[in-house]
Amino acid sequence: MKPIISIVVTSYNIEKYISACLDGLINQTITDIEIIVVDDGSTDRTPEIITEYASIDKRIIPVLNKENSIGGVATPANVGIGLAKGKYIGFADGDDLYDPGMFQALYLAAEKNDASMSICAYKEMSGELNELKAPFDPAWEVIKELDCIDTTTVESKKKVLELQPVPWRKLYKASLLKDNEILFPVGPYFFEDNGFHWFTTLSGTKVAIVNETLCFHRKNRVGQSTASDGNRLLGVFHQHSVIWRFLSEKKLLGEYRDYSLNWLGVHLSWVQQVISPTYSNEFYKTLVPHFDLYTHSEIRHHLSNKYYDRKSVELIVSVLRKDCSFFCEIMNGKVSTSYAEKVKFNLFKLGPCSFICMVFRVMKTKLVPTKKINNDSAVNELILSNLNDIHEQLSELRCDLNLANSKIAQLEISCINNNADVNHSLLAVGHKISEVERLIENKLSIKIKT
Repeated sequence: MKPIISIVVTSYNIEKYISACLDGLINQTITDIEIIVVDDGSTDRTPEIITEYASIDKRIIPVLNKENSIGGVATPANVGIGLAKGKYIGFADGDDLYDPGMFQALYLAAEKNDASMSICAYKEMSGELNELKAPFDPAWEVIKELDCIDTTTVESKKKVLELQPVPWRKLYKASLLKDNEILFPVGPYFFEDNGFHWFTTLSGTKVAIVNETLCFHRKNRVGQSTASDGNRLLGVFHQHSVIWRFLSEKKLLGEYRDYSLNWLGVHLSWVQQVISPTYSNEFYKTLVPHFDLYTHSEIRHHLSNKYYDRKSVELIVSVLRKDCSFFCEIMNGKVSTSYAEKVKFNLFKLGPCSFICMVFRVMKTKLVPTKKINNDSAVNELILSNLNDIHEQLSELRCDLNLANSKIAQLEISCINNNADVNHSLLAVGHKISEVERLIENKLSIKIKT
């Protein structure tokens, strides 16, 4: 008879932790389960401990790989999916701890709501001290009081995409994975749960919520990929390629390219905080092809609607400028402080249209007199009139630039090569800029006698 739940456990050199993990799983309050433990070529006593547990509890199915696979846990997790016989499939990291009631709670929530997956709350443990703390997961705070999320709309799926992508706090319908041929992306890189999170979220229809802390995830232990530095850490950006390819194949780029860009920005912000500056050049070269998939207008719009720390914004702007040397300087602590650097930074961050409007606001603030000069109200009125003329010219220019930017974005996204209309608009904008420059030179040449 098939079990209700298949729990896939992945392990590698965790002899200190695997017993506690398996104790939590064999003592689950729902007993109709199978526990598929896939060890990925451990060189310590982990395989022996798994074998001992399997001899005691026949629900444990040991799969002991002879060699460690490339990348992270993708290969062993996929082996488990292939062997799973349950109606539902759950995942467990072999160094984590699980409440005995976890999988029953997830199962009942999924059954009650006929959900594609169910998800519970968790806490983080320090590597050796087992101190508990709540994770940074603001998206969970938004949905945790809900019973279920109907993810048949783009907006509802985006709410789930914002959650931490980890699979070990969730239970999936086996049919969701197998009917859609969903596996963890395999390759010489890590952070494979990111791609898996996108695959399952966009393929599912409902997510049941269990607002209870039922699992405890160990962080910062020796040997974890997230505790690594350098090129191994930069491997996270390969998952952007995985996500982009999936969206392209499913014809979903139009709906989700803003969220894939958000994923890229969030992970840039995270990596720049933990990676050594000695990898700055590799970091830059890794980022460029990913940001090149988006138009400048998309990236600027994203920056105007999302909060990033100043260093992350400077790094993104450096990528837009294709300036590797400045990127490396920022990674080593430099901040744009000179007038020229600030102009370049704001021009690339805001784009020509918004930059010119910002310049006008600064000009107006600095040039409009706060007091009458020699009580000459006529001079003050003349200056204000001149500035209003400039403002009108800039307003027309802004409309032309908006039109040009809109056409450029449309052409970039749809890969249309015919840019005659854009060139025409840009030519008109060029004339407008020349007119405004002459106007500014003429109007500001007025000498105010003190």
